[in-house]
Amino acid sequence: QQAMQHLTFDGKRMRKAVNRKTIDYNPSVIKYLENRIWQRDQRDMWAIQPDAGYYNDLVPPIGMLNNPMNAVTTKFVWTSTNKTPEGRRLVPGASSGEFTLWNGLTFNFETILQAHDSPVRAMTWSDNDMWMLTADHGGYVKYWQSNMNNVKMFQAHKEAIRETSFSPTDNKFATCSDDGTVRIWDFLCCHEERILQGHGKEATAVITQMKKPAR
Repeated sequence: QQAMQHLTFDGKRMRKAVNRKTIDYNPSVIKYLENRIWQRDQRDMWAIQPDAGYYNDLVPPIGMLNNPMNAVTTKFVWTSTNKTPEGRRLVPGASSGEFTLWNGLTFNFETILQAHDSPVRAMTWSDNDMWMLTADHGGYVKYWQSNMNNVKMFQAHKEAIRETSFSPTDNKFATCSDDGTVRIWDFLCCHEERILQGHGKEATAVITQMKKPAR
């Protein structure tokens, strides 16, 4: 009886609440859009000094292309990542085959999902923001809705898939693999339409369109 008194009602140990710092990146984006009105080029850009007084002058990495050191990361974390369409959450795919849904403001995870049986190698959102395409080390491709509901799975390659890319209309998509081929697929029927061969080694990248520039 004395031992039971140290347990909670569900038999689990109580944990202290953790206060997480919320980082709102929206002000830096607004600052960048405001600066574009009067900044001609790098001549009009202010230098950011390592002082708290310059916090209000911070802009996203796209606004500091002349100083690429601000975007250098020194620690490997995940194999593949992709933002949700509204940009509020981050979906990393781990080597364990899991998806971890992270909040983009408070940096705490919301849910963990066992998505693949092998390491996740590629994650791509369709242009209409309705579908996410994922591929793994075993050559399997899965279709996901924006609510993380898996609706389709099939094997596209016999070896690891390195990248996927949608066509401008989202009716087709391409996959490239360690087997040295690039394959074109019909999104609705999951039918292979064409195989592009000729790579002497692994095919590690594929692009089906040029992305629209930021405005």
